[in-house]
Amino acid sequence: MKISQLLALIAAILMSGCNHDFHSSSATQQPSTPSQPNKPAEPTQPASSDKAQITELTVDQVKSIAIDRVTFDAPGISALTAANVTDIKTNFGRAYVKQVSGKMVFELSSSSKLNKSAQQAKTMIDSAGERNVSSSSSKGSVIYSRLASEHNYNFKISYQVGNKQYQVLGYALPLYQKDKDTIVPRFKKLDAAGDVLAADLQVLTRDESDWSCVTDTSSDLTWQVLQANGDFAFDSTYYWGDRTLNHRDYMPASCALDKSCNTDNLVEIANEQKLCGKTDWRMPTRNEWKTVLTTEMLNDEKRQSPIDRFFFPYLDANYDEAYWTNHFTVYLNGHDGLDGDWQGSNKTVGDALVMWMGSDFAHVKMPPRSTNEPRFAMLVSGAVIPDESDNSTGEITAQLKSEINKAGDEDKNWKKRFIKNGKAGQALRDQDLEQWACTSDSFFKTVVPNTNILWQRIDKEGPLMTLEQARAYAKTVNTQTLCGRNDWRLPSESELKSLLIDSFAYDMEGISYRAGYTKSIFNDTMVGVDSYYWTSTESAYDGMINVAVAFQTEWAESNSGSTPESTFRVRLISTSQKNND
Repeated sequence: MKISQLLALIAAILMSGCNHDFHSSSATQQPSTPSQPNKPAEPTQPASSDKAQITELTVDQVKSIAIDRVTFDAPGISALTAANVTDIKTNFGRAYVKQVSGKMVFELSSSSKLNKSAQQAKTMIDSAGERNVSSSSSKGSVIYSRLASEHNYNFKISYQVGNKQYQVLGYALPLYQKDKDTIVPRFKKLDAAGDVLAADLQVLTRDESDWSCVTDTSSDLTWQVLQANGDFAFDSTYYWGDRTLNHRDYMPASCALDKSCNTDNLVEIANEQKLCGKTDWRMPTRNEWKTVLTTEMLNDEKRQSPIDRFFFPYLDANYDEAYWTNHFTVYLNGHDGLDGDWQGSNKTVGDALVMWMGSDFAHVKMPPRSTNEPRFAMLVSGAVIPDESDNSTGEITAQLKSEINKAGDEDKNWKKRFIKNGKAGQALRDQDLEQWACTSDSFFKTVVPNTNILWQRIDKEGPLMTLEQARAYAKTVNTQTLCGRNDWRLPSESELKSLLIDSFAYDMEGISYRAGYTKSIFNDTMVGVDSYYWTSTESAYDGMINVAVAFQTEWAESNSGSTPESTFRVRLISTSQKNND
């Protein structure tokens, strides 16, 4: 072995021994100081031009120009810079810049379909030379009204002018075209006193503000807004009308009222409190419900009810549940109990139409629900938008032979013939009440089967009317949908005389008639010599004049015709086919 090789071997052995001693004896050998890791690079600070300038618009700065469009001055944009605006993005709806004026326009809704290429192409120039973009956060065909509501109508628009970024925040609430020159907010929130909330409060959510009612300017109806608790709590349930006993298949109704949980008491409480300054609260018709319910707001997957939840909170909590209407009916098929059984579903209890807060809310054939089922309710105020009366029969042409009663004791037995009905047309639970709205007459059920004859309850001391005034009065009553009907009319001579009693004078029929039931069901009849009531029947002698019927204690009869200028009393009639499905 060469000396040089030997020396190299010895050196290797010595180095190996030194390394062994270092790792096994840390008490005597200190490790060398580890090298410091490389310090991460500081994030690159964007140039000042990359920071978005954020501007929050006041309500007054946003101006409506169409029912789905608002405009405003946007920072950095003018007629001179409009062509340089790029990369416009919105959280819903779409925005664009008017090239001539430099104004930014935001569309609350759009029928545009957003696809992948549209999302990637952040800006586009339309045929009018307006630089615009639809929301990049949506996919496919979007129902913009619901999307806007989900964003609480708070739009966020970002854009770039040159190399400077901007963001504009504002509100675009739903609008309504009142006439060709006037655009107004569709909904107005009211406080409990009925005062319209200030503009800056109208845009706040339920968590930030409070309101008791909402006026819909498209229908001029004011709606009670459900609350978290109290008399108008969202989770309260009610029987319909004056009902107080629950259906055997359901739990009892539950509410915060200090009386029975039914819709009559709910209406009474709202009117006593003068909720939102109003005293004409009532149950809504189906057609009134349809003015605020829309498929645009419905989302079955998210369990969102078909109503704008920004203005009407809490209804989503009752998704796919039923809300009462004012429409009473008798659902003849499918009853499960005997008449008089208030825990069943029968003709005694009756039924009422409902609106479902789900996908079938507008289904025409949805069956009514028994009035003793606990359901939800929301009240409305304003001129009635009536439901269609498609079962009206018009004038009864069959012979209506008067009831015979020689003894004059018909008042003792009025319940055998008549039924007192409430304002919605339902048979009152307590037939001894002194207040009712209309009267059902069943005396002629074999003559005109399956026909509902209703007589109006009137003011005994009411004013006399000319024939023209009487016709106008009937139209007014129909706008009020008395007893759920809008087919009230002047009765024919035969129909009105059917209320007279045949006294069986000289033991003969048809000799003498008198006003009947004047101390019971028709105690509102003015009885006296020449106390006439108008009919729709024209005189056989002169087609220009109409017959009137006298209600007297004896020898009550029709006159041969009266001039239109004559003034008489009025009692209206409604005749309709009973429901049979």
